[in-house]
Amino acid sequence: MIGSNLNRREQLFLLGGGIILVVLLVYVGVVAPYRNSIQRLETRITARERQLQEVRALQQEFNQLKQQTAEVEQRAGQEGRFSLIAFLEEKALAIATRDNLVYLRPQPKVQLEGLNEESLEIKLEKIRLDQLVELLYATETADTLLKVKSLRSKARFDDPTLLDVVLVIAAYGKA
Repeated sequence: MIGSNLNRREQLFLLGGGIILVVLLVYVGVVAPYRNSIQRLETRITARERQLQEVRALQQEFNQLKQQTAEVEQRAGQEGRFSLIAFLEEKALAIATRDNLVYLRPQPKVQLEGLNEESLEIKLEKIRLDQLVELLYATETADTLLKVKSLRSKARFDDPTLLDVVLVIAAYGKA
């Protein structure tokens, strides 16, 4: 045999070298690839958990948007059930006097994704800031869907505590 003509010390070195070689081959051939695959799988699990959290967040956002859409559709009244001119005139006269209301000017109707948009430009002069806020609050809390599309305000030269305001307010109804 190979080790028969070797002395005891040489046989031990040869046996030790063989054991080290076998251990290295087992480590390089089995243990290291196993550890690498475990590490890759843990990385993929972490990435998938992060993706799952993102999907859950998107699902929650989708549900909120779906609920908001349902509320908007509910608030968007049927055509003809709501008169924007009458509503704004009533609110403006309740907040200010007829002298403050300069004009109510209807804007062209627009159709947007299944909704009709009816806009109205309203000009108020010599009103206080709290009156403007009250009008905006009335617009925001109306039973139907209203949106302030533009707001221009200017302090008066003769009395800086009073404002001249031009608003464009839109009402939305189902087409």
